[in-house]
Amino acid sequence: MIDLLQISLAQRRRLHILFLAKYAEDWTEPPPVVHPRYGRELYTKFEVLSVLRDLAHRVEPCASLEAFEARMRRGPVPNYIFQIYNRELVRNPEILVSSLCARTGIPFLGSPPNVRAMAEDKWITKLMARAAGLPVPEGAVAVAEADLDRPPAFDGPYFIKPRFGANSESVDEGSICDSWSEGRERAAALLAAGEEVLIEALAPGLDVTVPVLGGPLALHPVANHSELRGGVQTERQKRFLAPGKRGEPFDDTMLCEELREVALAFSKLVQPCDYMRIDFRVAPDRSFRMLEFNVTCNLATVMSMNVGAGAAGVSHAAMIEHCLCYSLQRQRVLAA
Repeated sequence: MIDLLQISLAQRRRLHILFLAKYAEDWTEPPPVVHPRYGRELYTKFEVLSVLRDLAHRVEPCASLEAFEARMRRGPVPNYIFQIYNRELVRNPEILVSSLCARTGIPFLGSPPNVRAMAEDKWITKLMARAAGLPVPEGAVAVAEADLDRPPAFDGPYFIKPRFGANSESVDEGSICDSWSEGRERAAALLAAGEEVLIEALAPGLDVTVPVLGGPLALHPVANHSELRGGVQTERQKRFLAPGKRGEPFDDTMLCEELREVALAFSKLVQPCDYMRIDFRVAPDRSFRMLEFNVTCNLATVMSMNVGAGAAGVSHAAMIEHCLCYSLQRQRVLAA
């Protein structure tokens, strides 16, 4: 049984949350479960908003950074920002959002900008994990085309993706390159598009993620299956705009416990954080490598955080309440 935190009635009566989330509205009726353009994003925000409304005296949706800054100037200000905003038309928007929240001086969900920066840099993540003794794929980075003049010091097949960013942007079956000539071409295209590039040795196997709540508390690992080559998961799949992806509780009991222990050990290196997800690749021989971690994970009922929570006997609402309560305690907001 996982011992979760709960918000007191006195806290609820005093809590005014600004819900900062792209596309969020003050819904009285649910939006489409899958929007033809935005996929499941609107409905996910509705699910989270519905939980928050039961946890606070007032919840005020805010759907853009421009509206957020105007709202902070206008006042009266809320006493907490529940932010799950991670898309904007700038480079590295994840760091921008947490920095804007930090600038207000108002406590907010997630991690401070310096920890958020570690999560968004997939190369730094692997260096940290390796220094801590955790297995990771071999890798290299390219920030200019001259970095591609020589092949990396490890054999292919290669997996080529942006060094920064979230939501599997610019990742598809073409990210798997059997030869260096293919890898070089793929990496050069990303550089030309303005991305720094991470070049990795392809790790075969299954994507397994461990959700971790503030504490830290590790939930049940979740296996994410994809019908695409190499088990690649794309942005469109994650937004439910393309088929071929499903998540379910990982069913290897002994390996689940080992992955939870490893995830907890790594999570202690990247604090403070209110919740996170740590991703692994599990090979057919049951060996595994850590891939990355995410500190603003998707909180939808159908995604890994909640699948792992459900397998651990934790409801969607209880998971969100724990994250909120942990964040309030960590930042000394509204002491009960």
